[in-house]
Amino acid sequence: MRGILFATAATLLAGTAAIAQVAPMTKTNTAADPYIWLEDKDGAKPLAWVEAENAKTLPRLQNDPRYKTFYAEALAIASAKDRIPMPNQMFGRIYNFWRDAEHPHGLWRWTSAADYASATPKWTTALDLDALGKAEGKQWVWKGSTCLQPEERLCLVALSEGGEDAVTYREFDLSTGAFVEGGYMLPKSKQDASWVDKDTLLVARDWGGRGRRRSRAMRSC
Repeated sequence: MRGILFATAATLLAGTAAIAQVAPMTKTNTAADPYIWLEDKDGAKPLAWVEAENAKTLPRLQNDPRYKTFYAEALAIASAKDRIPMPNQMFGRIYNFWRDAEHPHGLWRWTSAADYASATPKWTTALDLDALGKAEGKQWVWKGSTCLQPEERLCLVALSEGGEDAVTYREFDLSTGAFVEGGYMLPKSKQDASWVDKDTLLVARDWGGRGRRRSRAMRSC
């Protein structure tokens, strides 16, 4: 049996000494905000406003005589091949998330500890976010991974669509280098998840509906 223990963040924090009190949004205080319509981040009106503001801002930046130099310098730093690949020791390997000009969304890759110590490590790709995005028609942005201790073979990979705060969690097996077929998949939400054991997750997420607190447990084979 694999299980998921669900709880909102507010429920998890209920036992702390103090909980911040936030006034709920009402017709009174939302009507007083003339920009509340910008909360609809995917709406036609907010997106049109953003495009119009960008059309004003970008020419001012790009016409600055310093712009081309700053842009070229920043791009060179971000795409440099001689950057130190920051190591993360997991599953008896060295993992690294790497972005460059050929892989703008990034590669999750690994090498051995001995090879990492060499001048030219040989990397094996675990997950190519550019290839995944192309296959699924999305712009996936890496938001990290959480792996089950102590083996660290099974991981929850957090992916954000377009870089937004909300993420999707998907179970990934480091031994096979692939997402687990029929494994855990938590749909997009502002959420956190952690392992209890290989068959149980603890999840805090938005269940929908303002001001509601709810926790529930689900179990499935």
